[in-house]
Amino acid sequence: MKEENPTVSRRQVFREDISNAIREEIFSGDLKPGDRIKETFWATKLGVSQGPVREAIRDLEGMGLVETVPFKGSRVRMLTRKDMDDNYSVRICLESKSIRDAISLLSDEKLQTLVKRLEEAVEKMDVAADYGDLRAFTECDARFHRAIIESTGNRVLLKFYNECNIRNWFMFSALTKRESLAELQKSHKKLLQAISVRNTERAVSLLEGHLTELMESYMDE
Repeated sequence: MKEENPTVSRRQVFREDISNAIREEIFSGDLKPGDRIKETFWATKLGVSQGPVREAIRDLEGMGLVETVPFKGSRVRMLTRKDMDDNYSVRICLESKSIRDAISLLSDEKLQTLVKRLEEAVEKMDVAADYGDLRAFTECDARFHRAIIESTGNRVLLKFYNECNIRNWFMFSALTKRESLAELQKSHKKLLQAISVRNTERAVSLLEGHLTELMESYMDE
């Protein structure tokens, strides 16, 4: 068996760690749309060379969080209304399919496992909403929707969803007002209930209405 190259392994770890560090600053608002992401700054801050920083920035470009402008360097991407529209339209298609597949294909036992995961996410969202903790709420929201996708076992669906969801998390963190959390929470509870009783059409209708409402609220910002 061929031994793993330790240099390559360390480089991959650095790349992932750097990507996570930059992404956290974007999600927290410390890095805002249009802010430059300087390779030298991050290399110095994290104690690495510029190579893995450059690779991490490319990863963030693939996620739709960063863009590189010729002769100006990399910066946090400014999302347009068309970006939001396109992204949510695709996400609605992906999640609608995942709900239909989960309800129609999962055994009773596996459906109950999914319901328990969704209930745990909803309970944590309740706490976050009560405290007005937007960041915790968005994390639970992502966990809720991802659980449905994962339950289908469709890896291609999960791959495309991850790309859409990470962009939606960014928009969600930046634009959602705290006072709207309670209303958002109600839609998750209704969706959970529909899934638990295998009501496909109601679940899909609730999901599409929930995501469409979010998209339209962002358009009005």
